[in-house]
Amino acid sequence: MAKSLALSQNFSLVSTFAQLAAQTGAINMSNDHSDFPCQPDLLNALFKHLADGRNKYAPGEGVFELRKVISDRFKKEFDFTFDPETEITITAGAIQAIYTSISSIINEGDEVIVFEPAFETYVPAIEARGARPIFFHLDSTDYSIDWSALTKLISSKTKLIIINFPHNPTGTIISDESLEQLQRILNGTKINILSDEAFADLVYDNKPRFSIARFPKLAERSIIVGSLGKSLCVPGWKIGYCLAPESLMGKIREVQRYQIYSVNLPIQLALADYLKDKDSWSSFKEDFQSRRDLFTNLMRKTQFTLFPVQGGYFQVIGYEKISQERDIDFCQKLAKEYGVTAYPLSLFYHDNVDNNRLRVCFGKSEEELRIAADRLGKL
Repeated sequence: MAKSLALSQNFSLVSTFAQLAAQTGAINMSNDHSDFPCQPDLLNALFKHLADGRNKYAPGEGVFELRKVISDRFKKEFDFTFDPETEITITAGAIQAIYTSISSIINEGDEVIVFEPAFETYVPAIEARGARPIFFHLDSTDYSIDWSALTKLISSKTKLIIINFPHNPTGTIISDESLEQLQRILNGTKINILSDEAFADLVYDNKPRFSIARFPKLAERSIIVGSLGKSLCVPGWKIGYCLAPESLMGKIREVQRYQIYSVNLPIQLALADYLKDKDSWSSFKEDFQSRRDLFTNLMRKTQFTLFPVQGGYFQVIGYEKISQERDIDFCQKLAKEYGVTAYPLSLFYHDNVDNNRLRVCFGKSEEELRIAADRLGKL
C-alpha cells in the first residue's frame, strides 16, 4: 500500500498549492478544472425538471433518455452500437466509474498495467482489490508508448490495461497505429481494457473525437469511461457514463448499486434534453483551443520548454533551463515568489520521477493567461 500512502501525501500537497493561491493571490494553474460557465440552455433544462418535481431516485443504470442519447452518438460517430438497455450506465462522474469498473472485474492477485505519468485514482482502486499495479513509463521525450517494452510486462496474471486519452497530465492522444499494435498484442488473450476518455470531447486541430470505439475488436473487450461534467464544463455536477459489453456491464451495475445506488435524476434529464440534438457535446472546444494557442505563443517567449497539447486543458512545461530544484520545491517557489501555482509532474509517478516538469491548466481567462505567462517569463 506504499503507493496509496504516497497518493494521500500527494493530495495533501495539492491542497497546499490551492491554499497558497488563495493566500497569495496567485493565479491557480494547478487545479484540474476550467473556469468556463455553464451553458444557459443547460441550466434552463435543469430548472425545468426541478420545477416539475423530478427529484426522486433515478434508475440505478441511469435514465433511459440519456443512455439512448449516448448510444446514438457512438453509433453516429464510430459506427459502434452500445445497447442502451444493457451496455450503458450513468455514473456519478468519471472517477466513480473508474473505481466501480476496477472493483467489478479485478480480483486479488491480478495484475493491471498502468501507463505513467498517470491520473491519481487508478492505483488506489487496484490496490483496494488486492491486485498489483504494473507501472510502465511513457517515453519522456514525447509521451509515446514503446510497445515492444510493454509486451514484456504482460503475464498470465495480467487482467487489465488502463489507457487514458486525451492524456492527463500530458495532453497527448494515442495514434491509430498504436491502437492497432495494442489490438495485435491482445489478440488471443482475455485481457480487458479500461479506456478513460474523460477529455474525449476536447480534441484540437480539426482532429476527430477520440474513442477506442473506433476499433471494434478493442471495444469488444473494453470499458469506456466518459465525463459529461468535463465536456460541458460542469464538473461539480459529477456525472459521467460507462460503456461496456453486457458481460462486463452486468458486474459493473451490480457493484454500483451498492456503492451509490443511483445518480442525480434532474441532472440526467436535463442533459438528455440538452444533448439530444447536439452534433458536438462540448460548446467550449474552440475556446479551449484558443486558450491553448494563446498560452503556447506567450510561453514561447520564456525559458520554459513546452510539450505539444493535442487534447484536454493541461499543458506540460519543463523548467530544466531555469533550475534543477525538485519540482515540488519549484512549485512552492512559483507560488510564493512569482504568483503562479502549478502541479508537480512527479506526483503522477509511483516512484516520483522528477524531470523538472510541471502541469498547468490553461482553462483560464485570457487576462489570467497573459498575467501568468508574464510572471513566468521573469524566471
